[in-house]
Amino acid sequence: MSAGLEKAKASVAAEEGKLKKLLKAIKKLIAKEFLWVLAVLLLSVPLSLLLNQAYNRFATVEIKNAVAELLEGNSIDLATYVVSIAGVYFTRMTVGAIQTVIKKEKK
Repeated sequence: MSAGLEKAKASVAAEEGKLKKLLKAIKKLIAKEFLWVLAVLLLSVPLSLLLNQAYNRFATVEIKNAVAELLEGNSIDLATYVVSIAGVYFTRMTVGAIQTVIKKEKK
């Protein structure tokens, strides 16, 4: 009976070690993703300013009217910021997906 108990304790300890490793990996992933979100939010500010400048400089009256109708009273500044966030984050996700595929092919 003692051998069975020792075996069960060893099994529980092994599973606990696996769980600790998993939790550590999840924490690292969440921290990394949080830093990426901050980076995306910061990178989107100058990009949105550039988009806003291009819109103000090059958009015709018809385009400006269509955009104003599409935004339904919301700010163009907010719209360019949201578009910038989406663009930067989409680019980041695409690059990450490509890197994942390349890493799997190398193995």
